[in-house]
Amino acid sequence: MSEVDQFYSRETTNAEKYELRKKLFGTEDILPMWVADMDLPTPPFVIKAIQNRLEHPILGYTKTPNSVYQSIIDWQRQHNYQVSKQQIIFTHNVANGFHMAVQAFSKPGETIIVQPPIYPPFLTVAELNNRQTIEAPLKLNNDRYEIDFEAFEKLIINHKAKIFLFCNPQNPSGRVWLRDELLKLGTVCIKHNVIIISDEIHSDLIYLPHKHIPIASLSKELANITITLNSPGKTFNLGGLQIGYAIIASPTLKTQLLNIAKRNSIHELNLIAQIALESSYTKQGRKWRDSILEHLLNNIERLTTFINQYLPKVKIMQPEASYLVWMDFTDMFETQSKIKEWLVSEAKLGLNDGESFGGHSNVGTGFMRMNLAIPTELMDKALQQLKRAIEHLETTD
Repeated sequence: MSEVDQFYSRETTNAEKYELRKKLFGTEDILPMWVADMDLPTPPFVIKAIQNRLEHPILGYTKTPNSVYQSIIDWQRQHNYQVSKQQIIFTHNVANGFHMAVQAFSKPGETIIVQPPIYPPFLTVAELNNRQTIEAPLKLNNDRYEIDFEAFEKLIINHKAKIFLFCNPQNPSGRVWLRDELLKLGTVCIKHNVIIISDEIHSDLIYLPHKHIPIASLSKELANITITLNSPGKTFNLGGLQIGYAIIASPTLKTQLLNIAKRNSIHELNLIAQIALESSYTKQGRKWRDSILEHLLNNIERLTTFINQYLPKVKIMQPEASYLVWMDFTDMFETQSKIKEWLVSEAKLGLNDGESFGGHSNVGTGFMRMNLAIPTELMDKALQQLKRAIEHLETTD
């Protein structure tokens, strides 16, 4: 068993995915495979770095040191993304970052364009900030999402969209966008003066031969209209520390976002977040990330083999990034409620409801999202529970 593949019970840690079982699924007797954090350990070298700092008995106000900025600059070079300290602003997390960006780069009543199925907070950020959402749904083609560029541009023109809220890599499907796709999106946004807010939090967890390309890295023109949001949270399981940062090449846009940050009293990363980020974005961190990817890929392959053998009516969208699997149950069950009921009551698994990703376009209906960032022990348990549920379903048909 590898250092990555370790089981630690989270039952007594106030972990969100466990604490909300009763509220979300009506029972605590389920294996939660929904919210996008890992049931795999945070790297021991990150824990050690935090412990070393906690040996000092004073945890007062702390400026973010240059070494934290430099760790981000060095880390982003993996993606051929050249960043300077002057371009970096810290946020409490990525979602906090795109809320601030919406406030900074649009006015009440103006329009934000999104591409469902999409991470649910993308669908609510406009309304929460008194803006409007317009949806440009992705097209499903041979079990893979594609962009309808013509429809995307028409919606921008017709609704005078000010911001494009973009997910790269895509959540929930794990789609890694290609250079040509990014350039086409960027060309449309440049042409119509649309600011791109690019959520790239899953960008470290990419499966070969795919490659993450930050949209802002493709040209100076694109960099000048893009706010790239990122965090070590997904890669190193640091979600509870609330770490985020924005990269902004345009001094004008940076000033606008800084004004919103100041208005909301957001100035620095907290002390523990600083240490966690800097100790993650290292050579050790790269090796750990590679081990995580190997483990995740094994879980994906196991699930795929299982589904092909026992649930051939269920389609899996093979993730090109991250640890989230988008599953299509439409050939197995007639309604969303029946999918959820079977998974909870029979398989005793708690997954994300696909409808929460679909918006008004309803493109998430029939789908569920499964989190595979779990140790082998829990993966074994999940597959065993699924198999029993299938056997029971076959005997009652």
